[in-house]
Amino acid sequence: MSEQAKLMQTQTWSAQLASKLGFSVKVFGSATALHPANHLLISNHISWFDIFAINSITVARFVAKADVQHWPVIGMLCKGAGTVFIDRERVRDTQRVNASISSALRNLECIAFFPEGTTSNGQEIRPFKASLIQSAFETNATIQPLYLRYTNEAGEYSTAAAYIDDMSITDSLWQIACSRNLHIEIHFLEQLTPAGHDRRTLNKEIEAMIRTKHEALMATSTSPARDSLDAAKKSVTSLT
Repeated sequence: MSEQAKLMQTQTWSAQLASKLGFSVKVFGSATALHPANHLLISNHISWFDIFAINSITVARFVAKADVQHWPVIGMLCKGAGTVFIDRERVRDTQRVNASISSALRNLECIAFFPEGTTSNGQEIRPFKASLIQSAFETNATIQPLYLRYTNEAGEYSTAAAYIDDMSITDSLWQIACSRNLHIEIHFLEQLTPAGHDRRTLNKEIEAMIRTKHEALMATSTSPARDSLDAAKKSVTSLT
């Protein structure tokens, strides 16, 4: 199978997974190509599904925390998509992953990571870590900031897809299944290059862009949609 065919296959099954889970993927802004060369996609992080939502539009190799590879089903899918796993508690592992990202970018690949380092409920943007941005300077990569958010059919912000705290994959899947007509919005923001920045200022600018989009949308959005989430939690509780 050619590399192009593999990329299209990943895009297709990511879109199929979205459909099976009842997600509608909405794109705002100018989406990048299928697998843009020497690109870093940098996004806020809410759910394990973020990876597959992005791959349904722009296929990238993702950087994910090490324990994801051991998750049932999801870990297998992430491995199949060429995910690079990182143990953020080990400094040397960060160096290893930076070297791996730089090598991939030089080979004209597209890499994506979540600088918050963990998921949130989507109602806040956690501080960005700058450790993995070093590869952009080593390869003069194009940086594509992304902003993600989940909404219901009425356009209200929804926490139903959030994968946080001590939630298990089973609980997360059940919570999503108990929701109806969930949308994930992928906002492609203005692209950047490392020129004129150091690692700290570049990281801050990317964080500011994503945070500004988040605050603007939260200010105009209706209150969070919690009915489906509360129903899902009650259902999960009744099974335990």
